[in-house]
Amino acid sequence: MVLTSNFDQFLRQLSEIQREILNSWSSTLPNMQSFNMENFRDTFDNTLKFQEQVMTSSLEFQALVARLSIEAQKQFWESYFNILRKR
Repeated sequence: MVLTSNFDQFLRQLSEIQREILNSWSSTLPNMQSFNMENFRDTFDNTLKFQEQVMTSSLEFQALVARLSIEAQKQFWESYFNILRKR
């Protein structure tokens, strides 16, 4: 629970920092008043969703590779012991 709480706090702080950077950046550029912040937020959300999908797929792939590796090792050792038993 402490790890989850710390991670949630980290994400909130990261979001806050990003918001402050964006606000600072927009205040320094004179043409930013015409910039559509709603459109930016949608793009940001879509990018975030894409990153989440990529990471989820990556973790699922890693899990699959681990299962296949374990299955291959299991088959190898079963064959090894079966060969020794037949001799």
